[in-house]
Amino acid sequence: KTLEQVMEIRESLLKRIKDIRKGDVQIDTEQNIKQEQMLSEFRMEIMTILLKLVDKDAATIDKLKEISKDLLRFKMSISNEVMRMLMLPQATTRTVTTQTGDCSECDVLKEISTKIENLVVCADKEEGEDVQDAEIVQEPEGNEAGAGQVCMPPAMYAMDLIGVNELIDNEIEGLYTSLITTTEEDTRLKQFEKLKDFKSLRETIDEMITKLMSETDDEKLKKLVKRSLGRVNTEQKTKLKDCQAQCGPGGCESCAADVLYDAIAKMNDYKTFFNNTDDEEAKKEFVRTDMIKYITENNNEARDILTKKATEGVIDECDQEKSEIYKMTKAPMWMLVNTTIFAGVDELEVMVDAMVTQLEELLKQYCGSDVVITVRTTDEGPNCEWEEYQQTKEYLIKVDDIIQEALFKAKDDSAQVTAILGFVDIQGLYDKRVKKLFEEELVCPDEVKVIKKEYMTQLSKCMAQFMNGKLKFSEMSRLQRISCTKELRNAMESRMGKLLQAELEKSLNEIEVASEANAIKSG
Repeated sequence: KTLEQVMEIRESLLKRIKDIRKGDVQIDTEQNIKQEQMLSEFRMEIMTILLKLVDKDAATIDKLKEISKDLLRFKMSISNEVMRMLMLPQATTRTVTTQTGDCSECDVLKEISTKIENLVVCADKEEGEDVQDAEIVQEPEGNEAGAGQVCMPPAMYAMDLIGVNELIDNEIEGLYTSLITTTEEDTRLKQFEKLKDFKSLRETIDEMITKLMSETDDEKLKKLVKRSLGRVNTEQKTKLKDCQAQCGPGGCESCAADVLYDAIAKMNDYKTFFNNTDDEEAKKEFVRTDMIKYITENNNEARDILTKKATEGVIDECDQEKSEIYKMTKAPMWMLVNTTIFAGVDELEVMVDAMVTQLEELLKQYCGSDVVITVRTTDEGPNCEWEEYQQTKEYLIKVDDIIQEALFKAKDDSAQVTAILGFVDIQGLYDKRVKKLFEEELVCPDEVKVIKKEYMTQLSKCMAQFMNGKLKFSEMSRLQRISCTKELRNAMESRMGKLLQAELEKSLNEIEVASEANAIKSG
């Protein structure tokens, strides 16, 4: 009972953190409550308690006393956090630039980068191309306009850079104030580095302003900006991405970050579990169960995105990024599950560390500047061939439905959507079967190999073909519509023939052995 309740607390904390990161929960950034940071600390505390509860000696009196004390300490931590929030000063309308240690530190870099990029893009435009009069067009609030959409006349470039310097001066002032009050050495060193970077940037822009103020020819002004600010623009964008990658998904504009941060948090949970228990089987079971559940959740979200694309014809950039990251992480995560079945704990720990490294690298690609191991088992399952045969029959029925309802007599382009939705359903059947096989510790490894390497590969080709925006489905011939799906069907039929033959041979061998045994008894 206690274990279930602690698990519920952990799930609630994880859900709240995820909702904050995705923006589903609104937070007051001005008050700097640090909700996500504190919830993450509580998550680690509850994880430690959970590890003690699943320990093999958890039922002893001493362990129960220790767990009780931990639960009381956790309750006290919650009470203290409630009091801290109640004692927070009321928010005021006065805006103060402070170094908070969270994603707000990236805001000024974003504003500076946006203004410099806008100047470079505007200077690169041809004379008279979308250049607006400064008195008529004002820059939208919150930098909503894209780079180059709102351009000042070249004679006003210097004024834009003076505005950038004002931003830098405010940030430098905030850093000086922070340095006076900060005592931690690591924090002070980071702030000194930031201060040095901002001072260097200010000197560069000062020099640029001087050059622009001494020039009147529009073309020469544009050349000056392109030549001198191009490198600065690249450097600022790199610094912004690095800042956003370090502070969490709240500062990263990529939707892929939400998925990646969740995955990294999972891996860190596993590492914590490894450090708090000596039971090797418990380590593998914990990772395997949790990872399969996580992969299933990702698969469901990926299918929802595919369904949306099929029904609406297009998906936004956010869904596109999530779809990409689900595909990129799916195989490595199944490899991690595979490791819990066939390898030792040492290899599992190395695999988790490698996953963290790879996920962080992906995070840098989205926010900042394969070989699949197949391990065979010598133990045969109770009846792998027959179970696979029955499963393949289900896939085949679904494929035939698609051919009959959408491909054979396609009257209009709506049949294209019907076909794609059918493919998504088949992909769901594959994912469900693979999940089940891994949960059963891959007693039927050949079936997984066939599904992943043959069926899923061919299905992906068919889906890609039908999702092509340039495709005119109603203009395709029947042969063109059916050919890709027919290849998938042929692969399934061929596999079913081999499975049926193997099953028949096995049955005949059993009959032969039984007959020989009876003959011996009779003799």
